[in-house]
Amino acid sequence: MKRLHEVRTLLLILLALCGPGCGSSSTPPDDTEDTTSSELAYEPCDASQRVGQFTVELGDGYTSVQGRVLNGVVPANVRQVQAQEGECRLLRGRTLFCEPTCGASQTCGEGGVCIPYPTAQNVGTVRVLGLKAELSMSPNSARFYFNGGTSLPYPGFDEGANIKLEGSGADVQAFSLRGQGISRLTVPEGAITVERGSPVTVSWTPPTTPGAARIQIVMDLAHHGGIAASLECDGVPDTGSYVIPAGLSSQLLDVGVAGFPKITISRRTADSADTSAGCVDLMVLSQVERELLIPGLVSCSGDEDCPAGQTCQADLTCK
Repeated sequence: MKRLHEVRTLLLILLALCGPGCGSSSTPPDDTEDTTSSELAYEPCDASQRVGQFTVELGDGYTSVQGRVLNGVVPANVRQVQAQEGECRLLRGRTLFCEPTCGASQTCGEGGVCIPYPTAQNVGTVRVLGLKAELSMSPNSARFYFNGGTSLPYPGFDEGANIKLEGSGADVQAFSLRGQGISRLTVPEGAITVERGSPVTVSWTPPTTPGAARIQIVMDLAHHGGIAASLECDGVPDTGSYVIPAGLSSQLLDVGVAGFPKITISRRTADSADTSAGCVDLMVLSQVERELLIPGLVSCSGDEDCPAGQTCQADLTCK
């Protein structure tokens, strides 16, 4: 008995000296379990730095994964911030002028200088972990990635699931991005009215369990009129409603309107990484579009949609 007591005492001393990691396996954990070792922050790329984006979208009866990475920022995608209030910004397209005009494979860049139009890159094999089905994607001939050859279940992930996207590396260095499973976004049916001088209230059903997702709201009043302007509210708390300031919506109306104005509401998580090409982000999202009603605006696809005496214009409005 004395000998057994001595052995037990020795074991206790050894365990104390070894520490909490003693005796644990040296085999690294499966990479599907180590997708979010810390709280997921909401960090999309800034438009001035974004060269690529991947999305895991929970749609109406489907789950899709797609994305690509370019070798540079497309200048036309970077807009000017004309006004800002809270999470909302009024964005206008910039006038980029090059003389002589740029060639077919070029675009006008900063300072009126033509630059090669950014092209899609091969980032190697892209794997997405944390879905209900294994997904590994190779680029198509246009170097675009999508799950066209792999049918994903619906929903393709559990709410709160840890999601990870990995690019193995090729033209662009290897990178990894994180996401989190979300619930499908539900927005009340019916159009939303936008009136000058009045705030715009947007409502949706909040999640039962709060997570890393935030809400993005994009108002586009002149998509069919060639006016590059929008009102974008990003990083909105996913609480079920948000009020867009009257001043910003009025300024957007001042820019101009065209037929079939719309608003897009998205629930999404956002993670980004700086790669050798630039900033690349991953969105796990669910989005809904709703019509916008603007007093005095009648949208049309043809003259038959217009009141008597009016015709359908090129911007799809009746006049």
